[in-house]
Amino acid sequence: MIKEILNLDDRDMKIVSWHMEDPYISQIEVAKRLKLSQPSVNLRINKLREKGIININTGINFNKTNLFLVRVDFTANKGGELLNRIKNCPFFVNGYVMSGKNNISLYLLSDDLKKIDEIINLHIRSQQDVSDISTSVVVSSVKDAILNLNIQGELNKEKCIKLGNCKHCCPNLKKKKK
Repeated sequence: MIKEILNLDDRDMKIVSWHMEDPYISQIEVAKRLKLSQPSVNLRINKLREKGIININTGINFNKTNLFLVRVDFTANKGGELLNRIKNCPFFVNGYVMSGKNNISLYLLSDDLKKIDEIINLHIRSQQDVSDISTSVVVSSVKDAILNLNIQGELNKEKCIKLGNCKHCCPNLKKKKK
């Protein structure tokens, strides 16, 4: 099924599988296993990379940290716009537009749950078109969860990094009408 949807043959599927087991597997090793020349393997791998099927994801392994990962689910009329605004937040991991009651799901990461609460209150809960907010703290993951973070904010010592300074990120937020 996946093979047909992605338009892959058996050799490509094996290459993808081996790269998922070991992203740094050599082309020579793949060539030996497939009984192909290294240049043929190189062509296949380059095509798989161009299609976005093989990627190397660099980030922080959540399972090896003492950080809090929080999933925030909510309903929003303009959820895609909200995700677009919050995507550069140094605490933002990823966001998804979903089907179902809650149409937005996003993940935030911090060493302090109070900071995550501040982000939720100032950047999500305060939005006029947001409702039905629920949060869950991720306790662990079965597989390694490699999180690609925007750490530039911390490197640049941005004001919003510290608790109580989140309001500096988005001074033009539309507040909920009371």
